Amino acid sequence: MLKKAWFRFGLSRALGELGIPSNTVPSHLRQAVIDLGLSEGFNPREAALIIYFRTPAMRLLEAQRAQTTIAAWQTSQAVRQGYFGRAVRQEFPLPEVSGVRESLFQDS
Repeated sequence: MLKKAWFRFGLSRALGELGIPSNTVPSHLRQAVIDLGLSEGFNPREAALIIYFRTPAMRLLEAQRAQTTIAAWQTSQAVRQGYFGRAVRQEFPLPEVSGVRESLFQDS
């Protein structure tokens, strides 16, 4: 239980680093990514990339910030290349919804 709470906290922080407010991510997608991350051994940054690559660019509030953050994560090896490639290709069994809602008031 504590591990899941820490992972959830880390995921929210990683999403924030990408410029994605965690409250814009549909709860069932966030929960699916947390469960997947814990079962497959992802770190929270790798899990955040799964959500990032599911998000259409026009919905990202700070696309340049996200790209800079991802480049820094790759350079510092904060994300493993194998997981990065899987996130780009979306090779995960997750709910079929986009990464974030267009507004905080829209249901997914």
